[in-house]
Amino acid sequence: MEFEFGKALIGGLIGTVAMTMVMYMGSMMGMKMDMPMTLGTMLLPRGGAAWGLGLMAHLMMGMVFFIIYAVLFKAFGIQSGVIGWSALFGAVHSLVAGIAFGMMPALHPRMVSGPDAGTDRVPAPGFMGAKMGPMGPMGVVVVHVAYGLVAGAIYSA
Repeated sequence: MEFEFGKALIGGLIGTVAMTMVMYMGSMMGMKMDMPMTLGTMLLPRGGAAWGLGLMAHLMMGMVFFIIYAVLFKAFGIQSGVIGWSALFGAVHSLVAGIAFGMMPALHPRMVSGPDAGTDRVPAPGFMGAKMGPMGPMGVVVVHVAYGLVAGAIYSA
């Protein structure tokens, strides 16, 4: 499969929107997942502006990551099964993200590791999302695999 930059961007964007929708469905089921707020509060106090900035950053990161996936398809000579490979890349991506979640309190100025985040703080997700609730680690994997499936379907269309 030839590398197609535009399709990779669109796939990454739509995949990230799907991922975010699944993430918020998880929030409705008790998982404390809010990546836009987590990203936005790295620069702004908690609130609507932080969420909007974080959402833009999350969408842009999704596009960049899928460009990396598409480059890997080209580098590994993947010609078929792009959707499946994207899901696999998403699963691997979830492991890297889950490890990074464990390090976030050291990098995030408004993140706390304790149970009470307060009004201007965001809770630490913990290694693999372990502090996001009992299903947090599974949620981290599911949202990344969903991202890969949707983005891969768009890219391979």
